[in-house]
Amino acid sequence: MRQWVRWSALLCLSLLLWTAAAESTHHHPSQTEAASCPICVVAHSARPALSFDRSAPAFAALGMLHEDDALAKAQLDYSERGIRGPPAVL
Repeated sequence: MRQWVRWSALLCLSLLLWTAAAESTHHHPSQTEAASCPICVVAHSARPALSFDRSAPAFAALGMLHEDDALAKAQLDYSERGIRGPPAVL
């Protein structure tokens, strides 16, 4: 692996870890400071809003399923497949 690829990957990983540590450990003494903090604003704005659609389900009969009985015909004729039967005992 090339050196510059390895160093850029380590730099990106290091920046990611430092950002995660800074975001998770910072705190504010009052709510007014938390409202103006860019980290807190971004963290809370990315959370999706919960919404529920409580509409009633619609049930409709589409029709009845009628199944026909299927009968399979078994065919045990060995001569058609070229399979030799068991040897006869003399």
